[in-house]
Amino acid sequence: MFKLSYKLLISRKKWFFLMLTSLVIILASITSISTASESIKMSIKEQAYNEYGQHSVVVLNSNDTKNSIANNSDVKKIGEIKLFGTAELPNGHIGTVGEMDNHAIDIGKITLIEGSLPKEKNEVAIESTYLSLIDSTWRINEKRALKINGTITEYVLTGIVENYSARWTVPYDVQKGINDFPNIFIPIKNDKDVKYRNYLIQLKGNYGSIDKMHKKSSEFLESYSGYFNQRLFYNGLANYKHITILSIIFQVVILLATFLCMYCLLYFFNTTQNRKLAILKAIGSTNLNLLKINISQILYLLFWGVLVSLPFQYFLHVWIIQNTFNISNLKVSNALYVFIIVILWTSVIFGVTFISSYLSINRLKKNSINEMLKDLQYKKKKSTKLSIKSNEFTINKILHQLQTYPKHSVLLVSIITLSILTLSVSIFVEKESSGIWDTEIDYYLNSQEVYASKEIDNLTVLFQEGLTFSLNEVKQVEDKSGIKYVEKTPFMIDVHPMIQENLVTPSIQEWINQNGINNHTYEHGYLIPNVRYVLLNKKEFMQLYPNLNYEDLLNKVILYNPIHSVSNEGKLNGEKITFVQKKRDISGYLTNQWEFEILAMNNTPFVLRYDSLQIEYSEFTVVIAEETAVEKKMFPGFNELSIYLKDEINNKETVEIQSKLDKLIAIRPGSLYQNISNVIEKDRRISYFVGHLGKLTYSTSVLLSILSIVVLVFSKYKIMRKEWGIYLSLGMKKKELYQLLFFEMVLYLILGTIAALVLFSLTQFLDNIYPYFYYLQYFILTILIVLLWITIGWFIVVRLVKHQSIYSLIREEE
Repeated sequence: MFKLSYKLLISRKKWFFLMLTSLVIILASITSISTASESIKMSIKEQAYNEYGQHSVVVLNSNDTKNSIANNSDVKKIGEIKLFGTAELPNGHIGTVGEMDNHAIDIGKITLIEGSLPKEKNEVAIESTYLSLIDSTWRINEKRALKINGTITEYVLTGIVENYSARWTVPYDVQKGINDFPNIFIPIKNDKDVKYRNYLIQLKGNYGSIDKMHKKSSEFLESYSGYFNQRLFYNGLANYKHITILSIIFQVVILLATFLCMYCLLYFFNTTQNRKLAILKAIGSTNLNLLKINISQILYLLFWGVLVSLPFQYFLHVWIIQNTFNISNLKVSNALYVFIIVILWTSVIFGVTFISSYLSINRLKKNSINEMLKDLQYKKKKSTKLSIKSNEFTINKILHQLQTYPKHSVLLVSIITLSILTLSVSIFVEKESSGIWDTEIDYYLNSQEVYASKEIDNLTVLFQEGLTFSLNEVKQVEDKSGIKYVEKTPFMIDVHPMIQENLVTPSIQEWINQNGINNHTYEHGYLIPNVRYVLLNKKEFMQLYPNLNYEDLLNKVILYNPIHSVSNEGKLNGEKITFVQKKRDISGYLTNQWEFEILAMNNTPFVLRYDSLQIEYSEFTVVIAEETAVEKKMFPGFNELSIYLKDEINNKETVEIQSKLDKLIAIRPGSLYQNISNVIEKDRRISYFVGHLGKLTYSTSVLLSILSIVVLVFSKYKIMRKEWGIYLSLGMKKKELYQLLFFEMVLYLILGTIAALVLFSLTQFLDNIYPYFYYLQYFILTILIVLLWITIGWFIVVRLVKHQSIYSLIREEE
């Protein structure tokens, strides 16, 4: 049976090559999407674990032991962190002292740049940046003195730990030595010395399902005090689930195109070998035997398809990865998993091909041997056709051709519609998801991404003092060669401007109404919401206000309200405005108030102009002299820095700037450091992924549709050869025949284009970044590419038809 199936398949070399080509295209595209997607997902997970730790939650200072928590059925891994206290470091900085057990080291993916973790008393390993802060000349096996918990002791350096603590998620109320992570590692021999005992916990579950993991973590933390590892899931694994969903969507699209194409190919393949199947039935073969032959032929095709597709699959695998995420982590340990996925998709393709083949030969059950030998079942059957009449022969003939085998014509139009929509929608998603990045900022730093606060008397009160960049540290950054400007935001989130009721102008009232809450008063004044503070030194002030003296701003403020007003707001000039701050104190709460004179009131947005830079703020802006704010102790430091580089900057300057910023951010837990060019590139990776998968799926479906069109048009031509032979004998020129075939193929494209355009136009009901006509140019380009392939297919049909004589068309085969 298998030998006969193989001979029947190989004896028809053109059909064998055609179907093999189709399967190679299908297998290469689907399996490459699978392998590339899985490789990317593995790399994303590995990178996320290395950057943010593998733990799902952190449990803080629990009374339960490690073993009792580990017995929880939801816990997969648990590691213990013991905090001993804090160490006093130069320039007022503080380092957290403690140790991690081996499980915590493993879960946190803690690595050492050099040396090993300490094991004996008076041994220490220190996080890289903290070591350079303590003593940059301190080498492995050398002794230095450290002041830990107020006691000075000499320690031997055994290892240098790679920076990790600033990247990890910390609680809103982070405090050094209490609920953060060790920067200085020492072995704690006596449990009595442990002040706080925290745990890194990896929960069971699919890390790709962020919402489910967040819910599971929240339920777990109902029994403990702790927090969710947000940075791991919402930063590191943000694209993990999206990649899975997108790859499945595009693979399903290819499978639909596969079914439509293979049904068309196998239908006419079985049609043209009808007499051979009739002979087999005549000598005793049953319909089941014919089905076995068909299955055997599919298996042969699939076997050779898998072998031939391997180099193409590898090429597409590399192409997808390099042009999207440009990361791959396909290791030997993961190869089996990827191989299983490939086998599963190959099985799915076999199933789709088998169903297509079964549907194409199912009709043989109803046909007699005599009908199959004489091809009677393919004679013209009565069918419902559109009653469209025209005096033009060409139009009538094309419509007649279109309605011959109408199911196959509908399938072809569907494939073309699917192809056009796939690329158009993928380009739409790629462009919309990548958005428009319009910024000149090169680096962005935030000393404390989140903080804890509550509202008392309509005032924001922080739980503890915020982590900030000191004025001296910011000055060092500003002095770096290659930096054009540093945009600084003081940490004054708890400082509220308050204006007396009689001084509230219509524009200020409108601003309060638009941005405030129902109750926006404090004592006898009105609090102005959504405020940005700008602190200017003398150089910056003179750049912005060349007609004023810096001394004019001391103990005064300049106000900017973005709401335009036609009324005279200048009456506020010379009036008083108060700034209120409520802070937690040992005895309760302490309220600070500072009164300033209004130097100028402007009803325009504040625009910061510095050299070629122009930065406009949409908030209510208060301009204060930096000298005054420092003198009155209105702020502890800056929490946000936006850094602009000079246009001409060399590599050495760039490296020095990045090194400085790395050190600045590494000693602040919960801080944020963004190299904007890298952020933009990472943000667009998922968009590139959509675009490239869309292009691959489009190319695959277009090639399959062209193969189907060529097979359908040429097969219908052969089945209706006598009719064409009569036309030629009555004077029709071969050129006219070629034109009719071309018009038929183009008509499929026109119908598919109309359907695709209607469906694609539905995207314009969305809130889009780009206008409809922007995407229309890509839509037209998509059509032109399909038209080009149709033209190539038409040339192939012409070449097949060209050498057939009238006699060969009209003669009756016995």
